[in-house]
Amino acid sequence: MDAAGAGSDRESTNKGNPNYAGNIIYILAGLPEFLRKPMMRNRLNEFFTMEDGDRVEVIRSVVDALPGMEMGTVARLFKTWLELLHEFGDEKRDAMFSIYARVMAGDTGRVARIDFAPLLDVLNSLDDGTRSATIASIKRVLQSMDGESRGTLIRSIPEAVRRSIGLV
Repeated sequence: MDAAGAGSDRESTNKGNPNYAGNIIYILAGLPEFLRKPMMRNRLNEFFTMEDGDRVEVIRSVVDALPGMEMGTVARLFKTWLELLHEFGDEKRDAMFSIYARVMAGDTGRVARIDFAPLLDVLNSLDDGTRSATIASIKRVLQSMDGESRGTLIRSIPEAVRRSIGLV
């Protein structure tokens, strides 16, 4: 998720800190939906204006923070994030997932430390259109990766997740 993100110089100096990303995730997840959604939409808009290297650093900090977080909290935010990415359309959703794939393929140990069960529950709870578009984006991103990176990443994804998105 792009919970940390763009913005002030103060933010950019902290975005490499996993605790910073975790704090932002907890704050956003704790907000009621009517506040969380517009705040996340603004963060995503800011994220998509950033340079690629900055985007990668933001996502790396989020992925680093995930294993130490309570996944129920993360799941609430994940659902809102996926719904918003659906609103942004295929191109931006694919761009976001592509960065996640690169970060995770670069260190599959990151993937192993994440509890995917609550995230998979969220994916499966989405309306059919959002779920289908999300899965299609994931598949497009994986297909666009070079064979070695794709294979490494797919093998690191838990089997239940692979099965649910049709990778098995």
